[in-house]
Amino acid sequence: MVKLTDILFRADDFTLGPITVELETGGYYAVFGPSGSGKSMLLEIIAGLRIPESGKVIIDNTDYTRISARKRPVGMLFQDYALFPHMTVFENIAFPLRVSRLNDQAIKITAGALAEQFFISGLLSRSISGLSGGERQRVALARALAHEPSVLLLDEPLSALDEELREEASKTLGILKKDGQTVIHVTHNRNEVTDLATRCYKMSAGKLALID
Repeated sequence: MVKLTDILFRADDFTLGPITVELETGGYYAVFGPSGSGKSMLLEIIAGLRIPESGKVIIDNTDYTRISARKRPVGMLFQDYALFPHMTVFENIAFPLRVSRLNDQAIKITAGALAEQFFISGLLSRSISGLSGGERQRVALARALAHEPSVLLLDEPLSALDEELREEASKTLGILKKDGQTVIHVTHNRNEVTDLATRCYKMSAGKLALID
């Protein structure tokens, strides 16, 4: 469960909140709205990349408001995927596991299982530079899920893809829904989450509202 209580954040002349919302475990939650409405800022607060001026961020009944991003049970997929270009696919997926000091055998097993889940087993030795947009998305998803986060945050996950790849990438996101992963997906395009979201919210000028 993700519970935000009276979250307030100010940046220059923009104010996010106050926002109070409760998201149950296993849901696929979509937040849509125009650029500059505060969607990405909301994800960054949940991830711990920004600290709110007031309010609380509760994940699985633990208050993470003042806890660093590295110690939160959160995975994040950035808009540009933020993969490490000097690493192979395997090394990218393994990175958060090495940070967590898992042994080599455990890393190999976990990375291999994630690669199989996202149909990239044949790419593990490849460099990032030679991958298509859809392949990069799947690698980024595998890396974001490597440490088994309670919640996965997706920041415009389809915007970097051309039209031909979006259908394929949407099916990849459907794997997350099928597996019961708690997901918060932000986008400016409501149509891309129509078949994915269990609940939709609209962000406008820093305010969040549930859409029936």
